Amino acid sequence: MALSSDAKIRTARRFRKDRAGTTAVEFGILAVPFMLTLMGVFEVGYTFFMMSALDYAANKSARAVMTGAVSTAGMSASTFRTSVVCPKLPANFSCADIFVNVSLVPAGTNPTGYYSYVNTGKSALIVPALNATANKFCPGSGGQYVVVQILYPVSYFTMLFAGQSPTIYNGRQVNVLMSTATFKAEPYGNGAAYANC
Repeated sequence: MALSSDAKIRTARRFRKDRAGTTAVEFGILAVPFMLTLMGVFEVGYTFFMMSALDYAANKSARAVMTGAVSTAGMSASTFRTSVVCPKLPANFSCADIFVNVSLVPAGTNPTGYYSYVNTGKSALIVPALNATANKFCPGSGGQYVVVQILYPVSYFTMLFAGQSPTIYNGRQVNVLMSTATFKAEPYGNGAAYANC
């Protein structure tokens, strides 16, 4: 049965005024960008929180090296990590995943010695290995220039933000956070002698 032209016009007007389902369609269109934005905000906020906590721990731990508390006690890298660094970090950090690199600035006219910590393009610091046996632990003695680097591999909430992260740790892509403190140690005495320093 064919509709008359008046019926067709009334049907078209009714269809045009019908708003049922509009909200659901609009939400469906906006839900994905909204959720991606929300996850991005959480990811960035969490990373800033973790970096701030790592900076705090690095500064406080560097103070222990600078005053000679580490060297005069003859601490090992493992003891330094577990008894000095880890207690200064919040509970969401895993102490087993903290990596420490403590080294002396090479001799030379300052700041020449510091260039050994910078990449060839002089655009960023060289990131030490996520391997405790490959990193140095040389807290030095009084009056020496020391660099303390604390690293922590952070997993991404979602792999959408991992992108082309070149760092793989325990089989997953990670964002490596690093905090560095550089200082001249106070003139203390009776520091332990460390091998390969």
